Amino acid sequence: MLAEIVAEPGALLRRWAQLAADPDAPDHYEINEYGEVIMSPRPSNDHQRIVTAVTTAIAQQLGPEAVAEISVMTDRGIRVPDVVWMPPQKWQQSKGKTPLPLVPDLCVEVLSAGNTREEIAMKAGAYLRGGAREVIVVGLRGEIQFLGPEGERAKSTFGLSLGLDPALF
Repeated sequence: MLAEIVAEPGALLRRWAQLAADPDAPDHYEINEYGEVIMSPRPSNDHQRIVTAVTTAIAQQLGPEAVAEISVMTDRGIRVPDVVWMPPQKWQQSKGKTPLPLVPDLCVEVLSAGNTREEIAMKAGAYLRGGAREVIVVGLRGEIQFLGPEGERAKSTFGLSLGLDPALF
């Protein structure tokens, strides 16, 4: 059996730039560690409302550096968390770089019906191995899961409270 060959970061960056320059490329995609494009359907309006609520809550509690759908380089390819946050100095270090060459301190995944448990575990692991201090997973019914390098946490290490309106779910 042949082992899969993992693409080096430079090849992933070139592939990302190629897709970004292609007017026929899909709107929502990621690139796995082998350089393969993973296409995602356009998020639903409900999903995007939840993403906006999470982004707003994080910005209010941690500062305005919370951003939705930013591409980041990980050991599992170029991934696009639903929301990220990191301090201003890290944004300054990464200015002009797409995807971000580092994983932000906080990454959030808002689940959609099409997500699998394995996919989210893989992404959370990639974010944490890349330097995220915390990954938050927002479930389909609004349940919140906080993850750190040590595993699941009872509460956010950032002191976040994501009291999301139940009407969003």
